[in-house]
Amino acid sequence: MIDLQTLPAPAVVEALSFEAILAEAKADFAERMRPHLPAIDDILALESDPVVKLIESHAYRELLIRARINDAARAHLLAFAADGDLDQLAALFGVLRMAGEKDERLRTRLQLRIAALGAQGTRQHYEFHALTASAQVRAAQASQPVPGAVLVMLWVTDQAQAEPVRAAVDAALNADATRMLGVRLTVQVAVPKAIHITARITRTASAPTNLLQQLGDRLAAAFAEMNVMASSVARSYITTLLHVDGVHAVDYPAADTPAAITPLAVGEYPVLGTLQLIDAGAA
Repeated sequence: MIDLQTLPAPAVVEALSFEAILAEAKADFAERMRPHLPAIDDILALESDPVVKLIESHAYRELLIRARINDAARAHLLAFAADGDLDQLAALFGVLRMAGEKDERLRTRLQLRIAALGAQGTRQHYEFHALTASAQVRAAQASQPVPGAVLVMLWVTDQAQAEPVRAAVDAALNADATRMLGVRLTVQVAVPKAIHITARITRTASAPTNLLQQLGDRLAAAFAEMNVMASSVARSYITTLLHVDGVHAVDYPAADTPAAITPLAVGEYPVLGTLQLIDAGAA
């Protein structure tokens, strides 16, 4: 599935600058008026002149119009569409927003739906229907462990609801409209793999007093927002999360908390385990 964030900025969306629009408006006005008013350049150099204020007002209104055109262009692009605009795009492919579903999850389901239209039985076909069967499915991963068999692993948001969610997905994938003939289908619930972190933080002189609390919250939020069952979690990713303003250096007292690479087996997803952030003082 394409990472929409890696795509280049669309040419239809224009970079806006009030100063540039104002300069163009002044230059155009001066060129038109110079044959009739040779002193127009001196007049336009006066910030308080009514003509200058009128041109500034015109430039600001043009900026608003161009911004609105930009917004309209983004509304038709999957990477930027949000709220009702995203709902309209999804409806073109028969996808409706689920109760409480956020834009990012709907965007993921829509990409899977589009990819699944190419042929039945694709990985995206199984993952789309798994995500659509229950809002409790945070991520789904379809694989073919042996020929003629498909395994769908589910990352369930609430482990207490794991079995009902698994049953709902199993029923959805075995419905007449979605089941692939001649394929043995197994639906399982993935289990959490705790990533334990012990990190020593060296602060800058200007670091906030609650820096460690902020870092803890940042790590917790990052793990809470994960929605992909990747093959591993790299220590360098953790370091990236910890290296914010106020942090001079990050190092790890133990080689395995976290390990340089923490592998994730099929059927595992990462969660934040024990977290210990050690204040190493200011640099």
